[in-house]
Amino acid sequence: MLGGVSRRRWALTALLAVALVAVAIPALSSAPGRVLRRAPALPSDALSGRAVSLASLRGKPVYVNFWASWCNPCNREARALERFARLAPQHAVVVGIDLNDTLGSARTFVRRYGLTYSILRAGGDAISSAFGLETLPTTFVIDRRGRIAATLNGPQTVATLTGALAAAAS
Repeated sequence: MLGGVSRRRWALTALLAVALVAVAIPALSSAPGRVLRRAPALPSDALSGRAVSLASLRGKPVYVNFWASWCNPCNREARALERFARLAPQHAVVVGIDLNDTLGSARTFVRRYGLTYSILRAGGDAISSAFGLETLPTTFVIDRRGRIAATLNGPQTVATLTGALAAAAS
């Protein structure tokens, strides 16, 4: 019986350690003192809204969201991004980047979800390589000085987008 108790304690300790690491890693990605890299330039081709640059948005946190119409998680996330964009204009700016989509499919996506923030078009892999994009959707949170403060992989909610605002507010 003593061996069973020790194994359970070991398993519980290991599970607790894994949980702590899972919580600590995201916290480290926006920890003070971490060297933040400058965000690459945005594409200049606007699909909807106006063309924007990070230089023109300096002073406010910017959420740069990469998506494509054929991406199911992007479709699940679209309404939350629009709600966040409408709730946060005094605190942050949302910019969408349509990645490797047909023009018609991208326009249909924007209309379907009623996206009101600026949507830019990326016509190749240069921008995704410059940002270090690994998956869709991905949202890069850019701080007030134009540096990447956080990377949010996968579909986000209004709550997770709002939570990332602290990383960008520094």
